[in-house]
Amino acid sequence: MSHDRSSSAAPLVRATVLGAVVAAAAICLAPARAEPRPDDDEGAPPAGLERFIDGDPADAKGRPRGPRLILGGGGRDVDAAMASLLEAAAGGDVVVLRTSGGDGYHDYLLGMKPAPDSVETLLPTTRELADDPWVAARVRAAEGIFLAGGDQSTYIEAWRETALHRALVEAWRRGAAVGGTSAGCAVLGELAFTARHGTVRPAEALADPFAKRVVIEAGLLPWAKPKRREPPILGALAGVITDTHFDRRERLGRLAAFVARIQAEGKHAEPLGLGVDEATALIIDRDGVGRVEGRGAVIALEPDGPAKTCRPGEPLDGASFTATRLTRGDEIDLPRRRFEKAARTATVQVRGGALHPREPFQD
Repeated sequence: MSHDRSSSAAPLVRATVLGAVVAAAAICLAPARAEPRPDDDEGAPPAGLERFIDGDPADAKGRPRGPRLILGGGGRDVDAAMASLLEAAAGGDVVVLRTSGGDGYHDYLLGMKPAPDSVETLLPTTRELADDPWVAARVRAAEGIFLAGGDQSTYIEAWRETALHRALVEAWRRGAAVGGTSAGCAVLGELAFTARHGTVRPAEALADPFAKRVVIEAGLLPWAKPKRREPPILGALAGVITDTHFDRRERLGRLAAFVARIQAEGKHAEPLGLGVDEATALIIDRDGVGRVEGRGAVIALEPDGPAKTCRPGEPLDGASFTATRLTRGDEIDLPRRRFEKAARTATVQVRGGALHPREPFQD
């Protein structure tokens, strides 16, 4: 495992010697393999786009085995989770989306088995770049898409309702594997804490769940009850809000505030909070069943009913939640909100803006 990956490489298109050799061989031995890539169909990369590519530059034209979803808690990437994303990508092309950093995921992913056909990192840092047809075509054609850590407010504000956003949804619906870590995970639930005005500490969120910093909006993927014959995963995160770096930054209190506010505002009658620790991931399969991998835990937080007081300018009060702690190998059936395997449960309450107990799973 390795920390969320960045690179000091210069902002240039880069293909390895191995990638060039493989591409040449593909053209000689299998002409159909070198069909036009999206850049041929949609023109050239837009000016100002930072882009890195390794592996075979020809489009794999693969058929992914998803949809599959990876929710990473930040910090060290979980090898089992990333391997699962690549398995669902079925040897196709992987696109890493980020707004800062470089090609730090390339060697890591290309060194795994099953290896992808290529890994390409794009940095669409503005709405103009995210609306570019070339960028959208790269995302649409990918068999695996991974949202790296960074700033979720940028992801929401720069990407939502752009061509890139629509391409991400199209790829997801055709069965691509999608994953994210840290900020990239925070925008994958039906609802997302956007951090538009900066982060919010648990005590601040509990003191006023409607404080200026507590901005909750729609995430990037559509979550609704699947149509007949559609895989259950397409509705798995309906009513879900995710949070990351969970145990390290003691975010149980703020997740409780998020969930209580979602219910109070009527955004979802039965919201669910998923808090993911660092170096931990939840791997969600086509049936919507999530399995925990990594060294930490995932906390599933469900309200026992509406809070007595959840209003602007007032502390959260009279709120009760059931918290379930899942560790490696434990499972949650998300569409049915049922725990197939789960280690421990606890009741968490908020009274007068204070969480009781503060650490419900402390040994």
